[in-house]
Amino acid sequence: MTIHSPTIERHGDGFRLVYDEVYATGVDDLWEAITTRDRLARWMADCTGDLREGGTWAVATEGDEEPWATGTIASCDAPRSFTTTWHATGEEPTELTVTLEEADGGTRMRLVHTGIRSIFYGAGWQTYLERLDAEARGEPIPQGWDARFAELSPEYEKRFGNLWTERR
Repeated sequence: MTIHSPTIERHGDGFRLVYDEVYATGVDDLWEAITTRDRLARWMADCTGDLREGGTWAVATEGDEEPWATGTIASCDAPRSFTTTWHATGEEPTELTVTLEEADGGTRMRLVHTGIRSIFYGAGWQTYLERLDAEARGEPIPQGWDARFAELSPEYEKRFGNLWTERR
């Protein structure tokens, strides 16, 4: 499956990304893939912390490195939805909400990332979600994250740029 380009909207001084895709797996399996440390590490990043409501998390790092992202789980209705803050290093905190529901052909996942200011989230999330699709299908995770990100970036730069122009 190719992940479809998201809806990108202006949101205050930033943006909101909305990805809405159907993954060829059940709700419980997709929930496990996005919330279980070992599965999350396969397609995105290894995280530490307590992935439950009120819990905090951080991207795991090696040695003395600081995590590149942290957050607090604001709400969780397993296996249907969660909302977390997303605080990337050097950026203001944002909000990430993920919802799952049964759909023809598998499970519909809606990922909404609100308040982002960096245009790099578009290509980044698409690259990660393509890897999640492979994980959900039990296929090998695509290699070359940086190359795929670079391939997707020009189109996202254009789309984000158009939104900035429309605002003026």
